[in-house]
Amino acid sequence: MTAVAVRVRAVVRELRGYPRQYWILVAGTFVYVGAAALGFPYEAIFLRRTLGASLSWIGILFGVVPLVVMPLQVWGGALTDRIGRRWMISAAAVSAVVWFVGFAFSQTLWQVGVLVAMESVLGWPLYQTASGAMIADLIPPERRAEAFSISRVAMNAGVVAGPALGGLALGAGLSFRQLFLVAAGGCFIFLIVTLLGIRETRPESAVRQRDDDAPYGYRIVLADRRFLAFCGISLLPVSLFGIFTSMYPVFITDTIGVPYKTWGLLLALNALMVAIVQFPLVRGLRHADKLVLMALASVLIGLALGLTAFVYSLWPLVVFVILMSFGEMLLSPIATTMVSDMAPEEVRGRYMGVWALIWNGGMGLGPALAGVSMDGLGSRQTFSAMILFGAAGAVGYLLLRAGIRRRDQAGPGARDGAPLGEV
Repeated sequence: MTAVAVRVRAVVRELRGYPRQYWILVAGTFVYVGAAALGFPYEAIFLRRTLGASLSWIGILFGVVPLVVMPLQVWGGALTDRIGRRWMISAAAVSAVVWFVGFAFSQTLWQVGVLVAMESVLGWPLYQTASGAMIADLIPPERRAEAFSISRVAMNAGVVAGPALGGLALGAGLSFRQLFLVAAGGCFIFLIVTLLGIRETRPESAVRQRDDDAPYGYRIVLADRRFLAFCGISLLPVSLFGIFTSMYPVFITDTIGVPYKTWGLLLALNALMVAIVQFPLVRGLRHADKLVLMALASVLIGLALGLTAFVYSLWPLVVFVILMSFGEMLLSPIATTMVSDMAPEEVRGRYMGVWALIWNGGMGLGPALAGVSMDGLGSRQTFSAMILFGAAGAVGYLLLRAGIRRRDQAGPGARDGAPLGEV
């Protein structure tokens, strides 16, 4: 038997060791994200062409409204600990169904605004919180990075499949409204999978946990200085990644002159790379220092965006999208693993809730600041500065790592929170 075959068999044995419920959740994630991806790439086009919304109003609806309601997302972490992971995942699925059905029948922009506010609180952020806590409940710490990476593979596979099927459906004659109803049907299937196939995993310690007098029972989280420092540093690479999903296509199409359909191909390349490479990459780095990997992710994302400022043709963008893909493959699963490792199990949902707030906040903050800078300083100047922001994130992670090592050497009494060991 060849060495490759031996490795493959070892990987298969490991994957078979994951609980059945974990695989149900992964399959449900693919269905959920794939169904949502049928509709979300076409929502802004629908608002523009069908409801006659201006670009400014589209920006307000999808940018400002989520930021306004974002503080309400802290309820998600508390409810995940109080009520349970399964019910919060179900609530996110219900929100997705309401979102797409409401979108299909919306006649005015204020109706869309209400839907955006609801989804921003009860939809994807709540799913991130509850599913992350459930995976941490099901998987031991030494295997969580791989488990989170597989979940991300399912998400990216859904992102590849959904828009492709949506485009085929529109080409076959479906209207936008009909497409949104099909997306709602897919999200409803995910709801059924959750209700019938997933059991509650909330640990007994979370059931016994009594809330203190901090807002929504977050005293333990707010006292964890290391976790808060990690979240603060992570705003840099997460914000940069948010720019990739929003302002980057505007820059490469308007300034560099890349055709819109080519951006779609670049985005497909990103999603396919993550879907294919992420698990073996994270598995191969399972014994690496997680903060060093986070520093590397920040550098790669900063370079992928910043070097674009010096490009005047298409082909270098392929290389930079590949760099971005590797940064993304490290950033999301490693960061979520670190959050789950730092979180005491009785308040794991709250930690995941704060992380979801940081992730979604960075995804909104980065594009907002980049847009202002692009208008004031220029697009190429703005993107070139992102190299420095990526480097700053890397320095922050390495300084945090050095501080943790100093506290470890000083003894247990000097240490905050759970240890940050190997992946």
